[in-house]
Amino acid sequence: MGAFSNEELSFSSNFNFASSQDLRFSKQIHDNVHGNIYIDPLYLKFIDTEQFQRLRDLKQLGVAHMVYPGAVHSRFEHSLGVYWLANEAVHKLKTHQGMELGIDHFDIQTVKLAGLLHDIGHGPFSHLFEREFLPQVRNGLDWSHEQMSVDMIDHIVDERRIDIDSGTIKKVKVR
Repeated sequence: MGAFSNEELSFSSNFNFASSQDLRFSKQIHDNVHGNIYIDPLYLKFIDTEQFQRLRDLKQLGVAHMVYPGAVHSRFEHSLGVYWLANEAVHKLKTHQGMELGIDHFDIQTVKLAGLLHDIGHGPFSHLFEREFLPQVRNGLDWSHEQMSVDMIDHIVDERRIDIDSGTIKKVKVR
């Protein structure tokens, strides 16, 4: 952080301009772990919602920071990192086994979106919220962050009228 190097300007070898939108329409975010992350317009439509933005206030590791002061990243940061790593992984697979596996644009889109949205249904205090808190407050409530993620994805797509293939959304929501 703070120091400038030419490495910061380089793109991942797996970033594929041809399969991506024009970078002028993408957003660049600097991540402390992964460097520059480029987010295409489709994914920005999900990120720019209050449902996703609330992840900024949820700690990825719950109360672990009380024992490990450096463990302080948010679910927002985590989700952006997973989006980027999913992008890297699926492009590696496409490069090395794409023909065998039949990886296409929709597969890449699905993997990236699933990575981005996998934690969107989480409540506060990580898994402690759903395993310990909710059962005591709402006796017999059958609630999971996975199902809440599915419900939130549907809500975002409907509310924001996001134009996305229904098959892609169905695959993203598979638990």
